[in-house]
Formats: sequence, C-alpha cells, structure tokens
Amino acid sequence: MISKKQEKSFDVIWDNTTYKAIAHYREGKYDEAAKLAKLSIDLSKKIYGKNSTKVAISMNNLSLIYETQGKFKEAESLSLRALEIWESNLGSNDPDVATSLNNLAGIYVSRGKYKEAEPLYKRSLDIKLKIFGEHHVETATSYNNLADLYRLEKNLNEAESLYKKTIEIFEYNKDVKNQNIGSALNNLAEIHKIKGNYEEALRLYQKAFEIWKISYGSDHPDIATVINNIAGIYYLEGKYEESEKLYKEVLKIDEKYYGKNHHYSAMTFNNMALVKEAMEKYEDAEHYFKEAVNISFNSLGEFHPLLITFLNNLAGLYRAREHYEEAELYFKKGLKILEKVFGADSPDVAMAMLNLAEMYDSQGRNDEAKRLSESAKNIYKKNL
Repeated sequence: MISKKQEKSFDVIWDNTTYKAIAHYREGKYDEAAKLAKLSIDLSKKIYGKNSTKVAISMNNLSLIYETQGKFKEAESLSLRALEIWESNLGSNDPDVATSLNNLAGIYVSRGKYKEAEPLYKRSLDIKLKIFGEHHVETATSYNNLADLYRLEKNLNEAESLYKKTIEIFEYNKDVKNQNIGSALNNLAEIHKIKGNYEEALRLYQKAFEIWKISYGSDHPDIATVINNIAGIYYLEGKYEESEKLYKEVLKIDEKYYGKNHHYSAMTFNNMALVKEAMEKYEDAEHYFKEAVNISFNSLGEFHPLLITFLNNLAGLYRAREHYEEAELYFKKGLKILEKVFGADSPDVAMAMLNLAEMYDSQGRNDEAKRLSESAKNIYKKNL
C-alpha cells in the first residue's frame, strides 16, 4: 500500500517520463524516446496495476515509436494490448479507444495489411463522429487517415474527396497551421501527382512544407517527406539536377534520424536511383536500387509491398540494358511477393505478369509470353 502523498509523487514521475518520451518522439529522437516509453510502462504497471489505462497510454506511445522505427511486430503487439485495456476500462465508444483503433490500423497499413486496417479506421471515425461531430479536428484526422488508406489502395476519387473534407474541417476551425493540415495538403498533392496535375501538386507540397517548417524546423522527418515529394515532381518534369539535389537533402535527414538501414532511407535510395537512371548514369542507378532492395528486405521482411516497387525498378533497369537474366530474376521475385500479399487474383499480379510477358516477347520467348498474358487477362476478367 502507498500513501496519497506517495501516489502523487509517483504521478509526477510517470507524467514526466511520459512527457519526455513524447517530446523526444516529436523531435525525431526515437532511441531516447523508446527507452523512456519502456520506463513509463514499467512505472505504470508497478504504480497503477497492469490493467490501468496509464499502462495503455505508455504502451501506445512505445507502439508509435516502434512503428516509426520499422519494428512492426512489436508495435502491433503493444497496440493490441493497449486497445484491450482501453476497451475493458472505458467501453467501446471512448475517444481513447478511437485513438487506439487508429494507431493499430496505421501499423497494419505499414505492414501492407490494408484489408485489416480499413474496418479499424472506419470504426475509429464512427466513434469520433458520435463524440465530436462532423466539424471537429479529431474527426478531420480520421478522415485523413482513411483517405491515406484509399490512396494506397488506388481508390483515388474516394481518397481525394476525404482529403478535401479534412482540409475543409481545419479551415472551418481556423486551424490552418495545424501539423495535420500539412499532412492532408501533402497527401492531396499525391493524388494530383498521380493524375498528372503537377503544377497543382507542387503548389500543395510547398504549402505543406511551409506549415511543417514552422511546426518542426528545417530538418525534421516530416520535412524530409515533403522535400522528397517536391523532388519527385521535379523528376517527373525532367528537372533531374534539381531533383537529385533535394533527394540528397532527404538522405541526410533520413540518416540523421533513422540511420542508413531504415526503410525510409530505402525509399530515398530508390528515388535517387530513378533520377540516376533518367540521367543515364546506370551504374549509379543499379547501386542505389540494390541498396533500396537490401535495406527494405532486412528491415521489412521478404513479403512487404514496398519491396515490390524496388525489385520491379531494378528489374526494369536490367531489362532496359538488355540484361535479361537479371531482369527476369527480379521480376519473378516481385511477382512472388504480390501473389503472397495480395492474392493470386489481384490486378497488381496481372500487371506484373504483363510486364514479364512483354520482356519474354521482346526476347522471342513467345510461348511463355502468351501463357502469362492469358493468365493476366483471366485475372482482369475476374476483377472486372
């Protein structure tokens, strides 16, 4: 048993530890944040009991840190336990439950488990609509997260609609400098980029950059994200030197916060490789693509959707240089992952089959090309 005075002292210790963990996380100091979050869990279990909501808060914080570090299994386990504690203590329609659902869904998205993520995002949104209403910034955050998922699933119209709704809510609340509106602007820009509206995409990216620069400073990971996206627009417009310069800035920020072996760095290596390929610097491109593949494989595992992009890009480089044996190897690796992650009847699998079939056709391997093309057509028929 502890006295009231002792309990207040413990509250101060737990509060300070938790606050410092969150502060380090926001500053991008993830190793320090993780140590403090672990300490916060231990303290809360000893002081309040293993089923306390403060244990859930501490677990949720560590889960977010692990997700950012690419430790998805550990993050998922903590998030599930936090959700269980919150629902047990607060019921199924509490704001903290909505937050926990949202965080767990984000982990599933990071692991490429989109089908598992969608019902969690929708349930979180329903809770927030009931508690806060349509025009609250918490509701806007849920709309933004669901839109992110739709964008990844290539449901672009649904994603665009929800991003616009998110921005409208922030504007309604006159909260135009909120960090989350930067996210919504950045992600809406992604939709315009995919649709080929580069001028509008660049305008939105730059607007997001200004908001995040005020919120985070000049070298935060979110700043790296929007710099990366602006570099992508320059690449698409053929401004390769400007694009390369920005990607180098992104790599510096990535390595500062995550190290060279994080999947965020892998994405930047992949993007740099695309620029090098466009500049006809093929050996440099091959080096960067391989870096992206190796880092992604080691940090995310052999069946993560992100790895597919890097494998296909490397395969495309080999194919363009008529190194067909290497190209076939990497095309097949990508196809294997697609079948494992999305199922054998996925349109993405069909597209990968057509890419490989096209290469076979250019080599005169007509029977193999025809077989793959027919399989792809059958998949498209099932889906359409």
